[in-house]
Amino acid sequence: MGTENQTWVKEFILLGLSSDWDTQVSLFVLFSITYMVTVLGNFLIVLLISLDSRLHTPMYFFLTNLSLVDVSYATTIVPQMLVHFLSEHKVIPLVSCAAQLFFSLGLGGIEFVLLAVMAYDRYVAVCDPLRYLVIMHGGLCTRLAITSWVSGSVNSLMQTAITFQLPMCSNKFIDHISCETLAVVRLACVDTSSNEIATMVSSIVLLMSPFCLVLLSYVKIISTILKIRSTEGRKKAFHTCASHLTVVVLCYGMAIFIYIQPHSSPSGLQEKLISLFYAVLTPMLNPMIYSLRNKERLMGRENQTWVSEFILLGLSSCWETQVSLFFLFLAMYLVTMLGNFLILLLIRLDSSLNTPMYFFLSVLSFVDICYTNSTVPQMLVHFLSAWKTIPFQSCVLQLYVSLALGGSEFFLLGAMAYDRYVAVCRPLHYTVIMHGGLCLGWLPAAWWLLACVDISFNMVMVAISGFLVIMLPCALVLFSYGHIVAAILRIRSAQGRSKAFGTCASHLTVVSMCFGTAIFTYMRPEVDSSAEQKMTTLFFAVVTPMLNPVIYSLRNKEVMSALRRVLRKLNEKR
Repeated sequence: MGTENQTWVKEFILLGLSSDWDTQVSLFVLFSITYMVTVLGNFLIVLLISLDSRLHTPMYFFLTNLSLVDVSYATTIVPQMLVHFLSEHKVIPLVSCAAQLFFSLGLGGIEFVLLAVMAYDRYVAVCDPLRYLVIMHGGLCTRLAITSWVSGSVNSLMQTAITFQLPMCSNKFIDHISCETLAVVRLACVDTSSNEIATMVSSIVLLMSPFCLVLLSYVKIISTILKIRSTEGRKKAFHTCASHLTVVVLCYGMAIFIYIQPHSSPSGLQEKLISLFYAVLTPMLNPMIYSLRNKERLMGRENQTWVSEFILLGLSSCWETQVSLFFLFLAMYLVTMLGNFLILLLIRLDSSLNTPMYFFLSVLSFVDICYTNSTVPQMLVHFLSAWKTIPFQSCVLQLYVSLALGGSEFFLLGAMAYDRYVAVCRPLHYTVIMHGGLCLGWLPAAWWLLACVDISFNMVMVAISGFLVIMLPCALVLFSYGHIVAAILRIRSAQGRSKAFGTCASHLTVVSMCFGTAIFTYMRPEVDSSAEQKMTTLFFAVVTPMLNPVIYSLRNKEVMSALRRVLRKLNEKR
């Protein structure tokens, strides 16, 4: 990083999109929703392809890879951007900046090569359909996918190394939403024309080479389609390429506009908006494009009756009762949203709450927000609707999201129980054991449930899934609290026992509600639906997410103190 007489830069400051607080809060809400839609949409694509044997073809194999790349790319950029929207100091360490640049460049490159591979797949499907399965066999598809991942990663490693070998000036302000190549290069203290040329050459190799393959494939495809005599045949042939062609235009168009002309680059705001479009909107739109324009996933098997919608019977058929329930659950929904958002905001704004316990609590609040939004808005609409129908696709999505987020919550409660065990039983080693790496390591395991949760209606699978998702975290909770209770009983003073128990009281209350309700509801798959089961499900879906922030706030002096400090700071600013 430069010579000895130059400033060693340890961190950068991202200027982002705006310095206005109200604008940043609005952007936080907007991109939070966008990010959730991106993750859920792409994981749903992966889930559908894995569950439906009819989709086990080369085209959908590559689409699975594309969805995984989109989720990873969005995760590289968006979470850090969301944190900075609510942060006063938008600092990113040098190592994190380099990692973000490496992964964003690598995943972007992988996507371009994958799109070229998918173009070749469509060329074979349209131009040589009789030999399609012979040419696009499993071995070739695997090799092409590996080539995509390796080529993107190698190019990213080279560009990242070249960029961060430049001597950096004392100016640490990056005028961008993330650590983007050209934005970082501008901070260098030397002539960067050679780096811009290297970036352009690399972009030509990684963008234009696959793009040429895409163009060649579609020239052949269009030529073949024009030779088809029937209008229906031409329409059917073109339909097999429409989704891919739309995604190609979006991805390559934005990337070529940004990277191929570094000397005549767009203005700072234009560059930010284009990067934002590519990093946020494109990953969200890809699964929608492939789903809405593709009958193979949205239509059923032709020889079966396709159920296009269901009717939810709800809690009551009496109009007056439904109106009363609407206002009751609307109030509870608003309290849930405000309470959990307040928890997230307090933990982010108050440095005293930057501990493992509150890190897990912030994730739990985020899960509660998502879980409530997966069920309550639709329920509120149905309270005031004459026809309480729900489309088949929406029903599948709601079931998937609610099961996945519910499973993630149980796992998080297990992680929080382990955190309390370490705090009570091994307090001197707490910061060593519950370090940042371990806390972050729990999250992939919790969110992994999003990809593996079972959404079939088979009762045996429900019981097995219930055991894995509910009982295993419950066992970790019981193990942790067994040791906690034993440690508390060994404390001689009543004051010490009260203080030790106080650190676990909020979590224990939430655990009792969540696990008790879930075990009663889901661990008896042979029991038919009943009013009793509806009420327990309603309690878990509506009441629990509302009570979680209330319990953690009212029973926790640290949270109340943090709230008072934040309110005091806001009054001082006014």
